[in-house]
Amino acid sequence: MDLRTPARLYLTAIICVALSLAAYGVSVSADITRERWILAGAFAVLMAVAGRFDLDFTYRQKMLLDTSVIFAVAMLFEPGIAMSIIGTGSVIAWIWNRSEWYEALFNGAQAMLQVGAASGLLALAGWHTDPLRFNDPVQIALLPVAGVVIYLVNVTAVAGMVALQTGLALTEVWRQSVVEGGFNEVSQVILGLLAAMLVDAHVWSLPLFLLPAVAIYTSLQRHQQLQQQTVDAVEALADIVDLRDPYTANHSRRVAIYVRELATMLDLPPDEVDLIERAARVHDVGKIIIDQVVLTKEGKLADDEWAQLQRHPEIGAQILSRFPEFARATSFVRHHHESLDGRGYPHRLQGDAIPLGARIIAVADSFDAMASARPYRKALPANIVLSEFREKRGQQWDADVVDALLQLIDEERIIFVPTSSTPELLDRHGIPVPLPAAI
Repeated sequence: MDLRTPARLYLTAIICVALSLAAYGVSVSADITRERWILAGAFAVLMAVAGRFDLDFTYRQKMLLDTSVIFAVAMLFEPGIAMSIIGTGSVIAWIWNRSEWYEALFNGAQAMLQVGAASGLLALAGWHTDPLRFNDPVQIALLPVAGVVIYLVNVTAVAGMVALQTGLALTEVWRQSVVEGGFNEVSQVILGLLAAMLVDAHVWSLPLFLLPAVAIYTSLQRHQQLQQQTVDAVEALADIVDLRDPYTANHSRRVAIYVRELATMLDLPPDEVDLIERAARVHDVGKIIIDQVVLTKEGKLADDEWAQLQRHPEIGAQILSRFPEFARATSFVRHHHESLDGRGYPHRLQGDAIPLGARIIAVADSFDAMASARPYRKALPANIVLSEFREKRGQQWDADVVDALLQLIDEERIIFVPTSSTPELLDRHGIPVPLPAAI
């Protein structure tokens, strides 16, 4: 990924500030013993290990288990030495991971700023020169503040980079980071405190720190794997439902792609975009209860068959409500066949009573249905599809969402390909968005 110019300037500034502060800190640091240098080297290795084994702890969010190391180093070393330790560990992790240069430099620099800010705060209070610091209530009271400083420096630095690179609002990116990562960071701060206290009392005990660290990593890894397996299983079920009708193969995948583009065009927050996309990916899972004959019938549905088909949004929402990873998306699935004029189903909601996510899915779902071949007709040509959306804009479908779809088409982000039964979606660079093959 190429960095945008504002992001490059921001990265350069972060690196320059981190290196300058580290150099100054080392120059004014008191001489440390050989044993302390060995301890510093051990923590640098720990930092590298923490940077090597990251986790996709939540949906679309990576988590590094390095905060505990950063906090422990901030308590045990003066600012300059602490920043050097964390910087060295980050370089080792970079070589180990073979990660992109800008990712390695940014992560290392902002980690140095984290530890420098926390260690500097403690140094101003005399922490590093107080031999009884872990027994002094006043000094101990500073530790939560130092932990908060580490966290705030981290989320602010990362939010700034994300905002400049993606064009998203800084405040929204910052808010999302705070909400999603707070609890995990608190647990790591506590682990770092225990490690620092242990090493301060018995320097030889540092290897014991690895035992709880490995236990926490293993536990989080298993949690992440279970979470991802649940998402994969439900999405696979949605694909199986689509494949019951050969005309709808990959339908849910395409709708999810369209939904992400529409939600992004509407400037929704990143977490809301992800949530609506996730709902779109499985929006038809309730069709698992629909008779195969009904799904593939070429003629008009009988009243009882139509009533059966209308149950699928409610059934889908009930299925998804059993899984925490999809629970917040159930209302979008339940109401994706509602109509602004109240003629939809299952609850005949009107206007803004229909959740925005459901209104977005409704437009993407209808668009793919019209632009794709079905048992009872061929795929509709572009002019017919566009005419239908313009005619029923604000009546059946949300006007803003329809406008977003039309803008995607006007900008040729979505192109109707004559040789294909479905339109082709292009990314912002004009490259076709790849669609995975059906299972």
